[in-house]
Amino acid sequence: MDSASALPRTRLAYLDWLRFAVVLCLAPFHAAISFTGMGSVYVYDTPVRDILSAGGTPVNIGPRSLTMFTVFLDNWFMHLLFLVAGIGAAFSLRKRNGAQFLGERCNRLLLPLLIGTLFVVSFQTWLGALSFGRFSGGFFAFFPSFFLGNFNWGHLWFLAYLFVFSALALPLFLAIQRKGQASRVLSVARRCAGMPIILLPAFWTGFLEALFRPGWPGSLNLVNDWAIFTLNLSFFVGGYLMGCVPELLQAIEKHRRAALILGATAFLARIGTYGVAAVPDGYNAANMIAQAFRGVAAYGLVMAAMGYGQRYLKGQGKMLGVARDLSLPLYILHYAPLTAATYLLLNSGLSIWTRWALAVAASWSFVALFTFLVRFIPVVRNVFGIRKPVVRTDPY
Repeated sequence: MDSASALPRTRLAYLDWLRFAVVLCLAPFHAAISFTGMGSVYVYDTPVRDILSAGGTPVNIGPRSLTMFTVFLDNWFMHLLFLVAGIGAAFSLRKRNGAQFLGERCNRLLLPLLIGTLFVVSFQTWLGALSFGRFSGGFFAFFPSFFLGNFNWGHLWFLAYLFVFSALALPLFLAIQRKGQASRVLSVARRCAGMPIILLPAFWTGFLEALFRPGWPGSLNLVNDWAIFTLNLSFFVGGYLMGCVPELLQAIEKHRRAALILGATAFLARIGTYGVAAVPDGYNAANMIAQAFRGVAAYGLVMAAMGYGQRYLKGQGKMLGVARDLSLPLYILHYAPLTAATYLLLNSGLSIWTRWALAVAASWSFVALFTFLVRFIPVVRNVFGIRKPVVRTDPY
């Protein structure tokens, strides 16, 4: 079969379902960090906050299952989002030139980044300042100081990175596009798809993690973040190639079980490394080995998600439309109600699991209500990529 004719002409439902699954996990993921300290959030549970305030590092805080949940998701789920975005870039460039593509990226990435940083991240930062005792006034009194020493783009880092990746990779994408299916890059990709080596790029992701993660553990600031930058750029470019070469997607589905075994084994090996040896920060043999396992696990688990997604996430219809509508609002807005709920429940006396569940429920409920209401406000609806509501005129 000619590859050009095999390229999908319609939107792939499983990509939308995978995207929705990732952003749906963000609220429970960030809520779990609040109780375990296994990452950076704005409001922590009191024991975690006290350790951080004293300059310490939280270790074995909170339920073990929440810790493993955060470590497992952190290993791979945002990489999947970059891979899906790369496939989307391939589809987008089929009907746009370079300038139109960058214009679309500005509207879909930079505009939500600007609005979300000003009105969502600033609110979260204020709650964080209240929690740590760095500020005691209201939000509007705090807002000017957000730009004076408190500025950050928080969880919206994905939008900034994706825009930079799109701009950096565009010359390569356009060069491939000009040659079409005759491109040497695509020819090599097609040959690789026909061989049992679809999992070999795991060595590349493992190499990147071992090389960069010990020195750059993850600042999310674009300019001093080489592990996250190089790894996610690799997934983004790989996604673009998958969008151009359908044989790659077919091979991933075929080898989904092997990918899952590879990813799960490497993840367990990473965890096991910390169990059998002291793993200090920085460049040392133990840390580089652990990070290499992390990179291999990331590739295996992402490919497994793609393969099983193609196999089973084929549902169309109304629910898929709802998932598409909720995806961007969930990504941008989930953190604000989650942080507010976590802050308000700090001294409630409720158990960790109850507070975690309430915070997640508050986040999801707020986003669902917001998405439903703003469907009728065109300007807001367009920013969040929500469909125009269908108004029925048939009285029957």
